[in-house]
Amino acid sequence: AREIDKIALIAPSATVNVIRNYNVAEKRRLTLPDRAIGILRCANPNCISNVREPIESTFVVRSKNPLRVVCKYCDRELEDIVAHIL
Repeated sequence: AREIDKIALIAPSATVNVIRNYNVAEKRRLTLPDRAIGILRCANPNCISNVREPIESTFVVRSKNPLRVVCKYCDRELEDIVAHIL
């Protein structure tokens, strides 16, 4: 599911084809998750999710068009989502 969420963050209107026995079995339209957990790195070096703490990064999708995601812990908005994918 994390891989699908990563694709949705980069290309929110993408379609994923499910292949079975070398044939397209189904096509799924991606939807943006409400939260991105453990798939983005916060741009704030002082954020608790970047320090050596056992905390997974969590981002909240504030807006889908334009895409705006904000860190749950330090409230920093990510400007370049692709550069911060784990």
